[in-house]
Amino acid sequence: MITLHHLNNSRSQRILWLLEKLGLTYDIKRFKRGPDRLAPKEVLEINPLGKSPIITDDSLTLAESGAIVEYLISKYGKGKFQASILGPGYVDNLYFSHYAEGSLMPLRVQKITYDMAPQRTSILIRPVASVIFKGLTQKFLMPSFKKHFDMVQ
Repeated sequence: MITLHHLNNSRSQRILWLLEKLGLTYDIKRFKRGPDRLAPKEVLEINPLGKSPIITDDSLTLAESGAIVEYLISKYGKGKFQASILGPGYVDNLYFSHYAEGSLMPLRVQKITYDMAPQRTSILIRPVASVIFKGLTQKFLMPSFKKHFDMVQ
């Protein structure tokens, strides 16, 4: 039996979608982030990094959404969502699966961090921090996002 350890505001939404699309039976253990936006200690007991999603499948425990997607499709997909290595979509599937995690998602996480950082500073320096992080976002992140979006389209 597969159990999805689901943390709110995490990438486990994609695992829920895949489990449904594959028609698999599964359980969900739900966890909520604390006021500090971190996972609760129960998630740390399953994965020492406190990251989600995590699945358990019998004796296997697996984290990282990309790894979970590949595992579920390989083990339970029966050919669904898999391009043949000789097929025309194989290289695109391979590239964009890794591109999303390796290139685009770190940029997104950086944007989230820049958006949150001023709110977590002392109220005395919050206005200055807001200006700094907005400037960093406009000067460095937004041009990178534009490159990515232009390439994907």
